[in-house]
Amino acid sequence: MGEIPLSLRSPFQGLCDVCLLLAAAELCLVRPMRAALVFLALTFAAIAGTLPDDAVLSQRLVGTWRGSRHDTRYFADGTWMTDPQDYELLGGQNSHGRWRIENAKLIETWRFVGELEDAQVIEEIIAITSHVLKFRTLSQDGPGRPEGLVLPSGVYTLKCIPDAKLPRDK
Repeated sequence: MGEIPLSLRSPFQGLCDVCLLLAAAELCLVRPMRAALVFLALTFAAIAGTLPDDAVLSQRLVGTWRGSRHDTRYFADGTWMTDPQDYELLGGQNSHGRWRIENAKLIETWRFVGELEDAQVIEEIIAITSHVLKFRTLSQDGPGRPEGLVLPSGVYTLKCIPDAKLPRDK
């Protein structure tokens, strides 16, 4: 198409050209800058939301945590037991084992009576404060693995409760 003759041009034609240039600048400069700022904000938020190192996570884990079915007590020496409040009742034969944290994953091992090998569960720690522990189970191997176990599991939330007094604490 040819050029519009001057006699047919609108007095706003030059203004429209400026608007087109501003719109092009918006698309080429401002929007990418906005996108970059949003990307940086999300990156910093993700970094700020990362978990502390394994030593700090281990310190925070020590104590008794209440789940929907059982309480679990994690001792500073790397051992754990379920339902410490029933220690006397069970004659000290509560389910128990060892625990450690590696790369923000809680690894628990135990051996069932009569078994020749340990069972193990690996749980991804999502959040841990002095009051709440959130995790999901990534894997469970060994004897006693529940049938139909679907992994990774949903997120479990445990609440920290006061420690029950045990004979070994005296």
